[in-house]
Amino acid sequence: MKIFFASGLSLLVTLTLAACSTASLFDSEMPIPQSYVIAAVPAAKAPTASRASNIDIAIARPDVVPGLDSRRIAVLRGQQLDHYRRNEWGGSVTEIVQTLLVSSLDQQQLFRSVTSEQTRVSSEYLLDVEVRDFQAEYADKAANPQVRVTMIARLIRVSNRELVATINSTALQAATDNKMGAVAAAFEVAAQKVALELAGKSAAAVAEDQERLAVKSKR
Repeated sequence: MKIFFASGLSLLVTLTLAACSTASLFDSEMPIPQSYVIAAVPAAKAPTASRASNIDIAIARPDVVPGLDSRRIAVLRGQQLDHYRRNEWGGSVTEIVQTLLVSSLDQQQLFRSVTSEQTRVSSEYLLDVEVRDFQAEYADKAANPQVRVTMIARLIRVSNRELVATINSTALQAATDNKMGAVAAAFEVAAQKVALELAGKSAAAVAEDQERLAVKSKR
């Protein structure tokens, strides 16, 4: 009995290895996840001259509310949080949002430079961002979803860690269809709207703060 068991096990291992050796990794029938990215806001045609134009600003690694910070694309049905199957972001929501904000603020030409906090470049201001919403929402099963993106940005003067301004921005964008391509496009539109609003209001807040500091230094 012992000899038979060993022989049977050897035969099973041999057949398994043979099957693995002849199968290709590209022959798998498992569905390949579709990855999506969000493009930055299109570049401004010309730089905007203000007191913020000579300022360097850094974008902190965003904080994302629980349930949203992953590569999975979030779906909200009432109070139930779910995710699309076989579809994902090209990175975590934290990575997606930080990349979007750095690129978008830089391309608006409102500041001298815009970098991520991780680059360790010396900057006068830091934009600390919290992502409250980054999901598709369904009112009912038959309707196309709408995408909600909400961010709260806190502008901090790095020299003394003083809070200069708090900026809230929310965008809603209805998807034109209940298909992933249309949903991803709605995410991009909503996220770009928020990024553009944060860019403009951050530049205005920096300019006002620089004016206050200039007046104070003359006293």
